[in-house]
Amino acid sequence: MECKIRPTRHAQDMMIERGVSKREMVETINKGAKKLRKKKIVSFHRNIEVVYKKKPCHLFIITVYRGD
Repeated sequence: MECKIRPTRHAQDMMIERGVSKREMVETINKGAKKLRKKKIVSFHRNIEVVYKKKPCHLFIITVYRGD
C-alpha cells in the first residue's frame, strides 16, 4: 500500500520557487538519508532537503529546499 503525499501550500510554493519537481521530492523522501528535527522528518538526497510529518499512510510535506 502506497502512502499519499500531501504538500502544504507553502511546500508547493517553495517547490516552484526553488525549482524542485514532484519527482525529485518523492525521490528524496524514498531514497534520502533521514533524521528527526522537532517531531518532523528531514530527508536529504543529492542537493534536495524535504521536511515532512508522517501520519498513518499520509506524508504531509512542510517545505522543500534545494542546496547549491
